[in-house]
Amino acid sequence: MLKNKGNFFVLETAHTSMLIRAGETRAEYLYYGDKIGDFTGTELLEAEEEACGLSLFSPWGGTDFREPSILVRSAEGGAACDFRLKSARIAKRECAEELPCSYGEEKCVRLEYFDGVQKLKLILQLTAYADCDAVCVNASLVNAGKKPVYLERFASVQAEVWGKDFSLITYDGGWASERQRHAHKLDLGKCENASFTGTSSNRHNPFVMLAREGEAYGVNLVYSGNHREAAEADDSGRTRLIAGINPFSFSWELNAGETFHAPEGVLVYGKSEEEVSLRMRRFVSRHIVRGKWKEKERPVLVNNWEGTYFDFTRERILDIAKKAAEAGAELFVLDDGWFGKRDSDRCSLGDWVDYAQKTGGIESLADEIRAMGLKFGIWVEPEMISEDSDLYRKHPEYAMKIPKREPVRMRYQLMLNLADPQVQGYVFRAVSRVITATKAEYVKWDHNRMMTDCFDKNTRGGEYYHRYILGLYSVFRKLVERFPKVLFEGCASGGDRFDLGILSYMPQIWTSDNTDARDRIRIQAGTAAAYPQSTMGAHVSAVPNHQTGNRNSLEARFLVACGGLLGYESDLTKATEEELSAIKKQIAFYKEHRMLLQFGEYHALGDAFGGEWAGYLTVSEDKSSAFAVVIVSEYRLGRSNVRAKFAGLDEKAYYRVSLRSPSGDWKEVCTAYGELLVKGSVSLGGIFGDTNVAENSNPVFPRAYLFEKCAAPKKKQS
Repeated sequence: MLKNKGNFFVLETAHTSMLIRAGETRAEYLYYGDKIGDFTGTELLEAEEEACGLSLFSPWGGTDFREPSILVRSAEGGAACDFRLKSARIAKRECAEELPCSYGEEKCVRLEYFDGVQKLKLILQLTAYADCDAVCVNASLVNAGKKPVYLERFASVQAEVWGKDFSLITYDGGWASERQRHAHKLDLGKCENASFTGTSSNRHNPFVMLAREGEAYGVNLVYSGNHREAAEADDSGRTRLIAGINPFSFSWELNAGETFHAPEGVLVYGKSEEEVSLRMRRFVSRHIVRGKWKEKERPVLVNNWEGTYFDFTRERILDIAKKAAEAGAELFVLDDGWFGKRDSDRCSLGDWVDYAQKTGGIESLADEIRAMGLKFGIWVEPEMISEDSDLYRKHPEYAMKIPKREPVRMRYQLMLNLADPQVQGYVFRAVSRVITATKAEYVKWDHNRMMTDCFDKNTRGGEYYHRYILGLYSVFRKLVERFPKVLFEGCASGGDRFDLGILSYMPQIWTSDNTDARDRIRIQAGTAAAYPQSTMGAHVSAVPNHQTGNRNSLEARFLVACGGLLGYESDLTKATEEELSAIKKQIAFYKEHRMLLQFGEYHALGDAFGGEWAGYLTVSEDKSSAFAVVIVSEYRLGRSNVRAKFAGLDEKAYYRVSLRSPSGDWKEVCTAYGELLVKGSVSLGGIFGDTNVAENSNPVFPRAYLFEKCAAPKKKQS
């Protein structure tokens, strides 16, 4: 809800309020936090001096020498700007067509500023989403002058708060170790979180938080390219957080009459990191994910990649698919190796035509798999090109290369130049042909290297990274419009591009190439800090694990994978009858509770980043049922009294508590008051005995619970 009284604007959600004062020349934050119903006495919130207030944006070129959110260089070379507020009103929200954007609200607080020397108009639109306590910011810059200007920095969102004792919380890592939580104390310092790889990256996710005891502010970007978030505390007792396109190698020529739109920024407030995460996940589920698959149950899949890699035949694929159907899976995904002459990762990327000698005919293979009662899905990596490919031999100019320089090769492949509309057209047509020919109902879109050799003869160097992302979004937009029923899953060497931009087109993303249960519980916990479990692909793979060599029980692997979208990634023809029976039982349980597991309110349990136990609990909207998994990662002889708490349950309700055995059976153990389960220390006695340490190496120790509301026990008559 938006309110306007005089020069004050309130953006109100179910649990938060943001108060903005529009002064004569600038607007400032007066308050952002828990909901306040009456702002009488707002003068008490104002800064002693106007220049020392809390700014919504800060241009370079004045007396503010902190991290700027905008820097514009004139054609003559000067970089000073003086934006003066010209209007502030509640208006219809406008979103850029070329960028993904949140949806669901029509009105915004619209602030318009003008720089009279360079003739630049800056527009900020702030939109409140009441149902998830989020505020979105859309920033744009219009060149109303006659000369070009050069935009060298333009943040999507700037948040400022009083206090300097915050920590910047980031989610960092690398391939197979994505989104590990780290806290960086500010205290009159500056800290940045940034990607330089051309993607949102597995190194530094664009979601960050400013946090201290009793309050936290989360910021995210609806963007998939290079980004930068910087937090800075100053000696005036303020902390500034900006987020947007990384200014590294960025310089945008804005000609007369043109407009530049920054990617959308998202702000969420909460009294704790956990509350921020809960609200950010709701925002993603309700206002980013869209189309047919929004809040629709996702199929249980079997993927052949780790089961066969490139070494498969039609017969082998059909044998695995048959086992998948018998186990109760609903979707079979044919991974890398089905196209061109693809028997290794050294060739054929770009040649999206059937490798008939291997598949026996991809169209008839897909039909035969569907005849088993399975949906058919397929893997592609359309942004890449192999030098050993028909596409490269015919169109070497499609590859991303710098003239006269030897290109950097990663995984024996180059990238396609998606800044070029002609290349965008090729990618769209190629993927469309694959989907049409195979009638695929699921497409896994991979991206297995970082961006180097950025060059396009028709693109200014400082514009390349962003124009590539705009080209990618253009392809996505056309594909989703043409194939609205297809379930697209994003993938980028696992979780290299896990962001709100991808989720605007693809409702789920492969969380990590690392499927080891021990590592996955941390990776999924870090991912769930901002992204709901309905977006996280999570597979049960073979042992020993192909990434780590660890051995975990089938039950442990399944319970960890239940924290996301369940799949199996192995050669099921090599499973024993006992294992196949267990998998069948696992899939049946997952299907029975699928809405709860995929779309329940998710709560992180314990501490995945250093605590003695971790896990998750997902609870239905009415809190009538919940499923929880606890993972203990270390076994010590003689250890006892490992205990857990179950945040997220209704504290005023009674629950029937059932415990899952290692064989997948359930046994009711007691009824308990919700408050006891949330606040008490529940014993995990016997958890180490559930796992045969001798049969496993470096295992984790799982325990799973079902909670179902029941009538309170009758009190005995005295």
